Amino acid sequence: LACVFCRKNDDCAIKYGEKKTNEKWNLTVHYYCLLMSSGIWQRGKEEEGVYGFLIEDIRKEVNRASKLKCSVCRKNGASIGCVAPRCKRSYHFPCGLQRECIFQFTGNFADASWELEENAYQELLEPYEHCDIRRCRCKEGRDYNAPDSKWEIKRCQCCGSSGTHLACSSLRSWEQNWECLECRSIIYNSDFRKAKKHTLSNSNNVAITDCLLEESSPKLPRQSPGAQSKDLLRQGSKFRRDISTILIELGFQIKKKSKRLYIKKADIWTSALAEFRKYNFNPSYVIEVVFIENDDFGGEHPGSKQEFLSLLMQHLENCPLFEGSLSKNLSLNSQALKENLYYEAGKMLAISLVHGGPSPGFFSKTLFNCLVYGPENTQPILDDVSDFDVAQIIIRINTATNMDDLNSVISEYCNYLELIGCPRLITTLTDKYMLVEDILVYQVIKRVQAPFESFKQGLKTLGVLDKIQMYPEAFCNILCHKPENLSAKILRYLFIVHTLPDMQVLGFWNSYLQSVEDGKSATTMEDILIFATGCNSIPPAGFKPTPSIEYLHMDFPIGNKCNNCLALPMTSTYKKFQENMDFAIRNTLRLEKEKSSHYNGH
Repeated sequence: LACVFCRKNDDCAIKYGEKKTNEKWNLTVHYYCLLMSSGIWQRGKEEEGVYGFLIEDIRKEVNRASKLKCSVCRKNGASIGCVAPRCKRSYHFPCGLQRECIFQFTGNFADASWELEENAYQELLEPYEHCDIRRCRCKEGRDYNAPDSKWEIKRCQCCGSSGTHLACSSLRSWEQNWECLECRSIIYNSDFRKAKKHTLSNSNNVAITDCLLEESSPKLPRQSPGAQSKDLLRQGSKFRRDISTILIELGFQIKKKSKRLYIKKADIWTSALAEFRKYNFNPSYVIEVVFIENDDFGGEHPGSKQEFLSLLMQHLENCPLFEGSLSKNLSLNSQALKENLYYEAGKMLAISLVHGGPSPGFFSKTLFNCLVYGPENTQPILDDVSDFDVAQIIIRINTATNMDDLNSVISEYCNYLELIGCPRLITTLTDKYMLVEDILVYQVIKRVQAPFESFKQGLKTLGVLDKIQMYPEAFCNILCHKPENLSAKILRYLFIVHTLPDMQVLGFWNSYLQSVEDGKSATTMEDILIFATGCNSIPPAGFKPTPSIEYLHMDFPIGNKCNNCLALPMTSTYKKFQENMDFAIRNTLRLEKEKSSHYNGH
């Protein structure tokens, strides 16, 4: 039996609401299709018709909708209108879900029978008093609530049905806003609080600007108010936006005024730090780079901003502010903390992302989750521990097979456990898992709390941290994962041809890319990109200007990193073309590395 509104016979109560059939009138509806329809009211009692919607009213609404065409599937029967007064678009409820439209109840609600019962709202008068944080620190227990102290319970500002002791979430006062983990993840994935419009693509891939759906008439949602709040958050469009779009929008903050940075390639960190700390540096100014040579003459020449940011990110990944092999967490460096270097590192990362720098790609999932969801809601894993001795302690505790083995390990490392504040009482073998969790939390999170707070403040530069928390899925791809490997196809489409193409040279170029991909050349795809742009990967915001190819009557290629331009040699044979490309690219990159190592050696 198909719903008279959407014409679908799906029976999924979670997506479409309960499917209800009135056999007498041979009428079937999805509850949500009925509830969200724009031209119908609940005029009856709850047991009349379908949840108070009279049969005659449903028939009239179906007749009205039969003249309205859905903006998504282009079929008639679209009973839900857009909220914008001048917008004439209509939708079927399932089509709106498919395109991630926002369905929202507004205005007054009708009274239902259960609301009229005595003490119907009694449970709402009892404030929620329970700490739901994974690691509750209160010795009196999760239900302990002491007003005007650090053990006062704060409720989630969104749902009110989760709580935390102030101390358990590092809240300094009761006035601070706090959201439970579930609501925070929903909000940050949906941008529900700010979204008023939504971009919708129709079946012909034509962009349409969609609005909130029309304010529906007063109707009864069959949920408690607390559940309503969370369901509305879940139904909000998820806005899984492309990372390049987010970064380009952040780039709108950049003003026309420029700031020139004088950078030594071989001492990238020190020179960048000095420039960023100058009183007249403004992260919202256009960055112009001048590279200073390390020779006796101290020559200067214009540099590529993206090459500078790429070198800076490479240094950050391998600097002592982070620890770990591939996926890195913050380290504890007292001197760096004293010099405020964690803040500077966060600021550099934020500036790099907004100004077109590369994907960092070295954050651990634990560090990323701490930034998005908070340290109190993050559980580290053994891979996060870079200290070999601590990792061995955890492994020995975790692999203990009986109480004697477990007590022996704990006795052996009792001084260490007391030092880190983890003298947990062990009564059963399964208590070892809680002990391991305590050690992990200390080693990866509590131990570096001060560096983390400083690093997080730096990431707030240009609003980057706010966007990370708002769109975690998009930012996880560039902060925790390396960019995809380059291929001949990617580079072929990346470089545009500016000058009138020489078809023979263009053919040589395409053949050369294929040879490099097939391993028949001494160079790599990354080498070619570095030679032309200074970057070994495509920045998430894209190149500016777009990489291009030119043809010159020369024997060897020339890379202009300031303009992202690659000038190809014009040769009579492909063999000569490949030899000259390999020679120039390999030797140019080798000389640059030798310059850098020569300076660092001194």
